[in-house]
Amino acid sequence: MTDQPLNKPIIFELRRLSEYTDEAVLDELRRVASLTPDRPFTQRVFDKHSRVARTTVLRRFGSWEQALRVAGLQERWSGQQVSSGGVHIRRMSNEEILGALKDLALRLGKNELTVFDIESNLSFGRGTLISRWGSTRKALEIAGLGTSPLGRRYTDEECFNNLLEIWTHYGRSPQYREMGLPPSNVGGKAYIKRFGTWNKALAAFVDRVNADEKINDNSSSTRPADETEIEVKTEQTISEKEEKDTRNIPLGLRFRVLYRDRFKCVLCGDSPSINPKCVLHVDHIIPWSKNGPTVIDNLRSLCDLCNIGRGNRYKD
Repeated sequence: MTDQPLNKPIIFELRRLSEYTDEAVLDELRRVASLTPDRPFTQRVFDKHSRVARTTVLRRFGSWEQALRVAGLQERWSGQQVSSGGVHIRRMSNEEILGALKDLALRLGKNELTVFDIESNLSFGRGTLISRWGSTRKALEIAGLGTSPLGRRYTDEECFNNLLEIWTHYGRSPQYREMGLPPSNVGGKAYIKRFGTWNKALAAFVDRVNADEKINDNSSSTRPADETEIEVKTEQTISEKEEKDTRNIPLGLRFRVLYRDRFKCVLCGDSPSINPKCVLHVDHIIPWSKNGPTVIDNLRSLCDLCNIGRGNRYKD
């Protein structure tokens, strides 16, 4: 594995879909097809680049040819250009979509629908509603329905901070069942209510990490133990190094430092994954009080014992 180029920030991305609705699988077909526009779109090409198993596609749509037809990619299978193809969700009329929402509410015995209700029972999801009406709430209002309120006990930031703590605790992306175990303070059901599914919660966390666009990461491409869960991509544009004038370390930057250091103390090697009593901190190498910037090159992971008494010294 070659080191990633310097001055190009690391971008994290889930190696699986955040949802597995028919429309999400079709979107993945279209995405992979767009990567090789001048080549036949074979199952082997799909296997190489896709985040969903080919067997899932075949099970959903019966055959590879039918899957491409429903996705509007039939010309990639037969080699013939066509002006119209098989019917798929984007060709449903607004009236048909609104009718499907009303029928679902009637079937579930509800006057309000959640995104989870929609994406678990219908062939389209939130993305379709947003593209047609601007928001899920607006679409449901036009259909004469309401949106079920999400749990208000925890904010998104509280959910993300808790997820970061549990990710650090295990040294990998946590599983749903582990959110109900110490040291988690936010149960798995809270994530389902807020984000719809556990995969969507993980995807939202990754998006939150990647939201720190101006962070300049000059670290190597060392991967943590859970490399099958997320992949690292390098942005094509080079961002200029910007020294942060705040002592507070954003969640995304904290995750990047812990990820780079493999969720271990860089001095003693202790880790919460092997020692439950270990608590990791993200620490300034050149102290903030000595004008040390809050950038990834000046941050490192230290356990609480190694960090105790360090104060604002330059050397340990």
